[in-house]
Amino acid sequence: MDSLDLCLPKALSKLNLLEQYKLNTLVHKWRDVVGDVIAEHTKIVSIKPPDMVISADNSMWMQELQMQKRRIIEAINKYYHQDVITDIRFIMKRQSYVKANTDTSISLPDEQIITKRINFSDIVLSKEDVEAIDKSLDCKRCGMHMESKKEICPTCEYELHRAHIKDIKAVIRKYPYFKYSDCQQFIQCTFPDFAEAMRESIYFYLDKIYKGSINRRHMYMVAMLITHKKPDELTDQHVINLCNKYRSKFLAEEEQRKIDSLNGTLEK
Repeated sequence: MDSLDLCLPKALSKLNLLEQYKLNTLVHKWRDVVGDVIAEHTKIVSIKPPDMVISADNSMWMQELQMQKRRIIEAINKYYHQDVITDIRFIMKRQSYVKANTDTSISLPDEQIITKRINFSDIVLSKEDVEAIDKSLDCKRCGMHMESKKEICPTCEYELHRAHIKDIKAVIRKYPYFKYSDCQQFIQCTFPDFAEAMRESIYFYLDKIYKGSINRRHMYMVAMLITHKKPDELTDQHVINLCNKYRSKFLAEEEQRKIDSLNGTLEK
């Protein structure tokens, strides 16, 4: 017979409640996430990523919440440690009275959402049960709940990847003429990662050239990144010609975009 530590997650998973249980932990942390003032006048109606429904006390608070919508979404995603929610719909809190002539056979869609929700406060779990669920589904790096069987969540995986690319770019900035085999002497990386770091480095300095920079370092960096030649293998005239070539190409493309825009042509 399986232990309770194994039975509970399996049971919640079979009932399709496990992910909703993890999402609804926000209900109990609502005051900590949005603050006392907003929490006092709002209530979470439903959480169905990437959307949420939140009720407000009155029209004044509906307007206030609309103005703070972006900040609230950022606070919620910060709690989840990833971009779970992208939009929030605000509704008016139902009044405590019902008119005598109200047709009770008709229910609002929002009411249907409420009646179908599970009251998770009625589910009593011991501390050990909660820890067992958390431990089995937590990201080993940030502790965020996740469905994946991997040890870290997609957000942490992306952050680690970007940190690795940043390290590669640091080597490239120091030795802009390096090729992949040269870079391997300083940092272990795959060719796709090296290519990504090199591409971002080229775009960074080309952007400065496109905007009219005639800074000697910017121009030589572009030349070394593109040709993989060392500074002593380049001449000033060679660098100037190369930068002018890319600058004129960019200006021509910009001019064409303006023409296409006037003609109603969409960019591909």
